[in-house]
Formats: sequence, C-alpha cells, structure tokens
Amino acid sequence: MRKIVCSVALLLALTLFSAGLFSISAGAADSEFLLEETFEAAFKGYSGEWAGGGPSPIKMQLQGDTLTFDYSPVFYFDEGYALTDGEKARIVDQCTVGFQRWAGTYPLYGREITVEVNVNAETTDRRAGSSVRVQPTSIFPGAAGVVPGSLLWRPDSPLLAMYLVVSSPKYRDFEGLAMHEFGHVLGLFDAYGYSLPGRSFLGGVMSALVGRLLPEAPLDRAPWHSIMRGSGGQVTSTEIAMLLYAWKNNRLQLYTESALTWLGAEVSPVFSQ
Repeated sequence: MRKIVCSVALLLALTLFSAGLFSISAGAADSEFLLEETFEAAFKGYSGEWAGGGPSPIKMQLQGDTLTFDYSPVFYFDEGYALTDGEKARIVDQCTVGFQRWAGTYPLYGREITVEVNVNAETTDRRAGSSVRVQPTSIFPGAAGVVPGSLLWRPDSPLLAMYLVVSSPKYRDFEGLAMHEFGHVLGLFDAYGYSLPGRSFLGGVMSALVGRLLPEAPLDRAPWHSIMRGSGGQVTSTEIAMLLYAWKNNRLQLYTESALTWLGAEVSPVFSQ
C-alpha cells in the first residue's frame, strides 16, 4: 500500500510539522506474557457467532483457540485484458492460495492458536460490487496492490476492495501479492516505511517528512521476513496477535506511531504488553 497514503501524508504534513513531529517507540511485545484462558475468552469483543460480513467481504469467528476467517471475494478483470476463462480461473486460484497462506497454527502468549481461512471466490463481468479488481493501471502511482478502504478499516466496512495492478496478468504470479494485500483486508497496515525518493533539496525534505508521518516498523516488531513488509514474506505470530486486537477493537493495527492514528488506527496493543 505504499501508494495510498502519500497523498494523505502530504495533506497532514504542515500541521504535524508545526505541532512537532511525534516520536517512534520501539520494542517488541513482552515474550513472557502468558494467556491462561482461551483466545475466545480473552479477545472476543463482540456478540454473536460472527463479526464483520454484511456489506464487507470478510468476516471472522473466534471459538476457543481457533480463529476462522471467511472471505468472499468477487473478482473483476479489466476489459482491457484479453483473458480466457481458464486464465481468469488460474489467477483466482493463485489469489486463493495466497489468501489461505494466512492459515496455520501459531505459538502465541504461551498457547497455540489455529487460524483457518475459508475462501468463497466468484467472478463477475461488472466492476460495481466486485471486491478484487485486476486492472492495468493504478489509482495510486507505482502501486502493484492496494486496499484504499483499509485506511478507515472496520470489520463490516463495504470499502475493502482490493486492487491488483499488472500490465500482463497472464505472466504474473499473484500468490504473494494477494497474500500481502489480504493482510490489509484483515486489518493490518504496512510494516515498510513510506519515504519518497527525493532528488532535490525540497524533495529530500518532503521525503524525510513523509517518512516521519508514515515510518517504517522497527525490526523487532516486523522482521524482514514478515508478510506486511512485502509480498514475499511469511505470517508471524505477532501479526496474528495484531489481528486479534484489530477485530476486538475495530481498529486498523499499526506497528508504530504514525499519522494514521488521526484516522482512527491504533498502534497495536501487542507492543505495549
């Protein structure tokens, strides 16, 4: 999502500059923190069997020590592509594998939590109502994938459409890209920073400022191999813990302080335990 937020950041820049730039706290969650009850008892912050859903393509169920996500993406392929039904099916299958790579058993808080991901994918010829849009151009410069609605993330948000931007979808492996973007649908922000390339003095100043507004996550919170640093990563136990807080608190989870707290996001409580 290195993309969306640059515009938001620049709009906030002067205000934050005059108010004094915030500090970035480092340090990981307390590894000795133990959970003596089930994850459901500790984190279920909603009534009913499922949270989310409705106008949103994603919903969640937390039972005992099992966290289940049910995702119903509706794929739309831009009319500019000349794709056969078989080629579209291959892309949907690759994305589905990427979504399901979040599933597994993770050691967390002295217990183990099992994550299940059910994907019920469909394809449509209509852009309206689709939730995964494969297209040749981005609404944000340089973006290969983006979920703009995640900036105002809520479990029941109807705005969680995923954009996958490629020039030649026949030859693209979508698995890693879909896996990373799915993290935004689930309620996580990026771990990489948003510094902009600056070739002039003014460009360098703006790059530094945007980097402070939307900073990179400390490595002890998001190591290089973590999925939210890029499309080639792996899901970590920390990211699963962040998902629990996202759905409990109904707020987008951040790795560190940033301008997005002004939009309702929070630095994940994982890092203050």
